[in-house]
Amino acid sequence: MKRLIVADDHSVVREALCAMLAHRGDYQVVGQAADGEELLSVLKSTTPDLLILDVAMPKLDGIGALDKMKEVGSRVPVLVLSADEGAENIRAAFKAGARGFMPKNAKLDELLFALSSILDGRTYVSPSVAEALLAEPSPTAGPEQLAKVLTKREIEILTYLADGKPNREIGKILHISTRTVDTHRSNILKKLKVRTNAELVKIAIHHGLITV
Repeated sequence: MKRLIVADDHSVVREALCAMLAHRGDYQVVGQAADGEELLSVLKSTTPDLLILDVAMPKLDGIGALDKMKEVGSRVPVLVLSADEGAENIRAAFKAGARGFMPKNAKLDELLFALSSILDGRTYVSPSVAEALLAEPSPTAGPEQLAKVLTKREIEILTYLADGKPNREIGKILHISTRTVDTHRSNILKKLKVRTNAELVKIAIHHGLITV
């Protein structure tokens, strides 16, 4: 029996998903979380075989949680189950380390197939997600447009953040303190009028700072 953790801020969705998987008999839900911070706390005491993760969560979103997991060396495979099927969100999830991505409106059979695929060591991409990626037009914006809003140093830090590097590592690369990196990140968020790392990744991809 495979051990699962389910992280989703909508309690009805989370509880229904847990009950449905437990009823199958092949899975044991060993933990639940309503936000990214709670998820990280659960992972300190429980190591699942697989994590089902929503992206849009309060306090710390799914992409941010994936980044934190990467920082501490977590190797738990992650299936992202998200209502946002946009190509940039999909790329951000895989960039942060997800092993699979599927929409929340997918059928139960597809979910079970995705779980089985990831547990077997494969990557899973829902057919509807694959279509969204193929249909996404190439970004026309370039780094020069960001220069109208951000300083050269901020663009540099944005690139590293979007590439999944933790603040501590960025500080070492640029020979500045982690606190200074934190300050730059806060300024970047304010200037770009966003709140999460997931949104920063989307902007970096759109402006050609990173590729997926």
